[in-house]
Amino acid sequence: METLLTRTEAAKRLKITTATLDELRRGGYITYIQYKENGKVYFTETALQEYLDKHTKKAKPTQSLLTYRRRRSGF
Repeated sequence: METLLTRTEAAKRLKITTATLDELRRGGYITYIQYKENGKVYFTETALQEYLDKHTKKAKPTQSLLTYRRRRSGF
């Protein structure tokens, strides 16, 4: 069984506030465990990693154009 993280621990690992974490949870962006209705909420390392993998964007290489003008042919 995985270690369960509290809201505070999960927020620290993601480097966000607990309020932001709660919004992500309510919006269905991150999975969580809650044993009783209106009880404490816990997160797993796997859930945090899945969230990061799903919402991480790869950087695109930039085009190194010195100007936006098109080059003239014939020079």
